[in-house]
Amino acid sequence: MSPAQLYDRIGDVRLRVLLRTFYGRVAEHPELSAIFSQALGPYPQGGWPLHLLRLEGFWRAVTLGPSAYRSSLPAAHQHLGLTPAHFDAWLHLWRGAVDEVLPAPEADAMYRLAARMRVKLERVAASDGEASAGVRDA
Repeated sequence: MSPAQLYDRIGDVRLRVLLRTFYGRVAEHPELSAIFSQALGPYPQGGWPLHLLRLEGFWRAVTLGPSAYRSSLPAAHQHLGLTPAHFDAWLHLWRGAVDEVLPAPEADAMYRLAARMRVKLERVAASDGEASAGVRDA
């Protein structure tokens, strides 16, 4: 399934439901909730509405749908103290949400996209930690 077909098959309504389902679970997760609430405030108030709008734009762009998303995903994840365990939890919650909200082919495609993103984001988080360690050691 190509990304263009993926956006067309998911559509905006299911994408919004997916993101709200997923981030509702993130907000309840013992480790992830603290990171997000520190950055955005309590779910679903605070900075969450704007965050969710940005994420809708991001996922539309990733699936080649209409989007004006222009932010830097890696930069948004720097300096958060993210560990491999955080990424494990994030991807586990994403798997559950896509499986609940989307039909199997679309759920699998969205999961694969997120799994690829995890590699990039984890690399950024690791390099951030190495840079921080270097500053402390100096």
